[in-house]
Amino acid sequence: MKPTIKAAGLCLAMFSASVFASAAEAAQKVGYVATGPVLAQMAKQSNVSENLRKEFKDRIAEVERLESKLQKGVEKLKRNGELMSDSERTKLQRQLQSYDADYKLKVGNLKEDERKRSAEEQRKLVEKLQKAIARLAEKEGYDMVLDRQAVLYASPKDDLSEKVLKAVK
Repeated sequence: MKPTIKAAGLCLAMFSASVFASAAEAAQKVGYVATGPVLAQMAKQSNVSENLRKEFKDRIAEVERLESKLQKGVEKLKRNGELMSDSERTKLQRQLQSYDADYKLKVGNLKEDERKRSAEEQRKLVEKLQKAIARLAEKEGYDMVLDRQAVLYASPKDDLSEKVLKAVK
């Protein structure tokens, strides 16, 4: 019985050694990045919202002019509507309907174009962030970099957010 126990003990020791060796091989350098705040900081630094505002300023001004015309027309109709002849009132109402339809169309198109451009700029920032993370991970020997939201707990020393933000600049 003793040789069997010795053989079993030897097998157990060899198995444990191989498990520890594979565990040591599996140990990887893992870091994380708080991508949301980093992206927000990147957008702020690159003045994305300001650039988009400049890009759409003429169209925004046109929409504001239409809105002003519409408000003035409504005020005029309220103020003088009872004093106007039927034909004048009808003409003004039709003009207001035309302004309103034009206003709604231009506002809808403007919002859609702003949304598309904003998404395009966001995609550019995300690509830039991903490239910066990949370069940093390769440079510092990280095997894996995760998003902070996917990590339940990690040591603050594994937070690469500031390094990535500096790398993006």
